[in-house]
Amino acid sequence: MMTAEILQDLAHEARTNGDLTYPDPRFPASTYYRFLMLLAKKIKSRLSVELGVCGGGGSLHLALGNPKKKTIGVDGTRDSYPENIDHVESVCPNFVFWLGDSSESAAPIYEKYGEVDLLFIDTDHTEGSTMREWNAWHPFLSKKAIVCLDDLNRPGMMNIFKALPGEHLWIEDFGGEFGVIWNIFVS
Repeated sequence: MMTAEILQDLAHEARTNGDLTYPDPRFPASTYYRFLMLLAKKIKSRLSVELGVCGGGGSLHLALGNPKKKTIGVDGTRDSYPENIDHVESVCPNFVFWLGDSSESAAPIYEKYGEVDLLFIDTDHTEGSTMREWNAWHPFLSKKAIVCLDDLNRPGMMNIFKALPGEHLWIEDFGGEFGVIWNIFVS
């Protein structure tokens, strides 16, 4: 069972263990990337999903965290950093890039791959988009699911984070404010 203490320990390891940094300048050292990798490994995520792939660093680290299980990166375009996505696909055979809308892709991904254990919402960081994504993905989360959000310092994002069901951990020193939600289905 996940606890705030376990998450804080993972956050501490992500902050202090630079050896976990992926050795490629396309993916700059990021504390929250390392955290995502450690979290995927810790919970033995059967399916990890990142909404908003951009440069691919989050997806790369989710895939590295549990290389025997699928990681899906969902984005509306592959044009921003195509070389990065190609690289992630080449070093992580468990990674699948899914071209599509972050909300509309929830049901088809569930139908193909099953329930999501680890969801990282990293799209445009607006209240409207984040709520649409939450509502779309919530029915497809496993009972042990953990949801991460970043850039909680943007307008309205902290309100969304606090309003979502489950236990919450706010990590303010990951750059851009980072949140973790677990025990989503516990009343």
